[in-house]
Amino acid sequence: MFFMIADCSEVAKPRTSFENLSVDAPIPNHLPHPRPNIPGFPPDRCAAYLAGTEGSPPRAQLLTAMQAVRSQTPQQSHAGKAVQIALDVGCGPGREVVALRAAGFEVDAIDPYPEMIERTREALRAARFDVDQGLLLTATLEEFASRLLLLPERYDLIHAGFVIPFVRPASFAQCWSSLVASLASSGVFAGQFFGPNDDFIRDAASGEMTSHTSESIDALFQKWEILEREEVDRDGAIGRGAPKHWHVHHVIARKRPAKID
Repeated sequence: MFFMIADCSEVAKPRTSFENLSVDAPIPNHLPHPRPNIPGFPPDRCAAYLAGTEGSPPRAQLLTAMQAVRSQTPQQSHAGKAVQIALDVGCGPGREVVALRAAGFEVDAIDPYPEMIERTREALRAARFDVDQGLLLTATLEEFASRLLLLPERYDLIHAGFVIPFVRPASFAQCWSSLVASLASSGVFAGQFFGPNDDFIRDAASGEMTSHTSESIDALFQKWEILEREEVDRDGAIGRGAPKHWHVHHVIARKRPAKID
């Protein structure tokens, strides 16, 4: 397995494995989209996020999810699987990737901002991890899913920290179903969904961001085992920075095995 930095646009056709992706996809000498246009998350908002979260520890939801995966019974875990694999969607500067690697996971990570991929690579090196393991890809979740790179049941853990709301409503169903399909039976998901009262949702143009009510979260996770769930609807700030009203659904859930008739 090769640890590759690439732009999703370089992937010209669906792959059957990431090993093939590493061999076939060219590694660009430069990243062609230094400032991507992400609806709801423009470069100035990205900069505010970085400034407000500098030095923060890995998200508590991820740590709980890792423990849930590690505590699986032999019947829940993949028989004969030597290494557990995680996906970090919107990896940012790499705090969660480093935490996952420290816990023994192999990690694939994506982020639409090339500078976040570079920061993640630097964080791995600083933590003395082998950077030739896993996948680092410059891509949105929409691009990753549409390129058929979410391989069925590849991941034991999926972390999507404050990322899913930035998927366009028109793409949400396809992205979510692909994400769920890529999670192994009894695998764990940890992530956030924005409610309609969130400032980012209220400020977004129509069709830019996806919000969820408590009832729609119920529907999404109807067949899952809920490990932790919390709804927050309060004034706060972006990290330690700009004030913001947050309306967030924090969810940690285990994918139930499919019933065999």
